[in-house]
Amino acid sequence: MVMAWRFGAVGVDAVMDVIQDGSRFADWMVAVPPEVRAGPNWPRKGSVVQRYDGREPRMRHAENRHLTVALVERWRPEDDLVLRLRSGLGGWVRIWIRVQSRPGGALIEVHAEPITATARLRFTGSARGAAEERCAQVAERLIELATTHED
Repeated sequence: MVMAWRFGAVGVDAVMDVIQDGSRFADWMVAVPPEVRAGPNWPRKGSVVQRYDGREPRMRHAENRHLTVALVERWRPEDDLVLRLRSGLGGWVRIWIRVQSRPGGALIEVHAEPITATARLRFTGSARGAAEERCAQVAERLIELATTHED
């Protein structure tokens, strides 16, 4: 497991508002295709984010699991999101985002834990530093978007 945290002069509510906005998922999550669409019940448990090419899937392709980019495992609107994210190598990574109120702003923690063997390849050796950097980028993007959201 890798982890990064960042402090921002933003409120917890502003950060959680950014997370709740499914249309902004690709803006704050690192290493996902830019053409994604969150399901209508985002971010409730069981909701998904899928790749979107502008066409609705039809017939036997209507439930294509290969289009799934992320799946929400837990959502607490006051401070917590846990989701499974498809790794670039085809495996799955569990991402845990926790937002805590601190004097002057909020502390955002981002944890990443590989679930499958192929995802573990991105968390070993020299790749571990890149995994930590991706966690830090998620926190930084959330702070940036929450700052513009508050204005």
